[in-house]
Amino acid sequence: MRLPEFSVHRSVTVLMLILIIVILGLVSLSRLTLEIMPDLTYPIASVITTYEGAASEDVETLVTKPIEAAVSKVKNIKTV
Repeated sequence: MRLPEFSVHRSVTVLMLILIIVILGLVSLSRLTLEIMPDLTYPIASVITTYEGAASEDVETLVTKPIEAAVSKVKNIKTV
């Protein structure tokens, strides 16, 4: 028996099947959780330089500036 013939002869059965599918769809939709703005974590690399017993100017010129120069050459770095 083809689907159109079945639908014409058994219209109540087809109507009940459609209602069951719609009700299951509405129940599933009500239980579905959507997050419009999910939590995102951006990759961050942090470099901390210490040089005990040295003045802050010495640390800046001898340690920090060479590291900044090396890190700034890496691709896809936006800020240093």
